[in-house]
Parts: sequence; C-alpha cells; structure tokens
Amino acid sequence: MAGPFYVIIMVMEEIKSAYAKKDIIYSSTMGLCIVSDITKLSADKNMTPMPYYVLKSYYDKTHVAYIPVEKHEVELRPLIDEETALAECEELKEAYKTDDGYVPDELRVGEIAYVMKLTPEELKILAGAKIPDEEEA
Repeated sequence: MAGPFYVIIMVMEEIKSAYAKKDIIYSSTMGLCIVSDITKLSADKNMTPMPYYVLKSYYDKTHVAYIPVEKHEVELRPLIDEETALAECEELKEAYKTDDGYVPDELRVGEIAYVMKLTPEELKILAGAKIPDEEEA
C-alpha cells in the first residue's frame, strides 16, 4: 500500500515544480521569458513525444526556444524577488561608478529591470551608465 501513495506524492511534486503557460521565468540562455506553451515533440515519428516548454523572449518577440520539460541543460528558474533586484541594482551602480567601460550582463539587466518595473535602458540610466551623446552616437 505504501507504493501507490509514494507514486501520488511524486506526481504531485512533479506538477508543483513545473511551469505553466503564461509564467514569466528566467532562462540562462534567453533571459526573461514567457512560457507561451507546453507541447509534445519528438525527433521522428517512431519516438514517443516528450513535453517541451515553448519559451518566448520577453524583450525580443522573435526569439523562441523549445526546452524539454525534463532533463534540460538550460537553467530555468523563477524570477528574483524585489529585494534581490534592488541589491543587484546597487551592485550595478557600484560597477558603473568604478569602471568607465563596464558592460553588464544584458540578460540579468533585463530580469532586474522587469522586477523593478523599469525598462533595461531605464535601469542602466538609474544605475549610472554613461549614455552616449547624440553627437557621439
């Protein structure tokens, strides 16, 4: 009798950890993403279809990725919280202050900006990025 109970617990944990359509998550390869769908795909007609997340970049709507729901190598995770975003914004400020040529990780900037309800450009300006003059651009 312990066997069926164990299986039920495992299924519940699996469902709880999966992302759903319309979730906004972070992907290590794309940055901020929307789970636009969960579909089943297979390499050929003789293989059993496996579930895949269809991820669309939040900032570049033309960028789409198909990531297996299980056993994927890409890091997929929930977004950072507001406290972490504020702390990382402070780190950006310090980096811009101490290094004139500082170039931030754009994927990370996008996530911090989203959590802080800013655009990536607004976040960089807030953090102290040097904006080229119109004459320099």
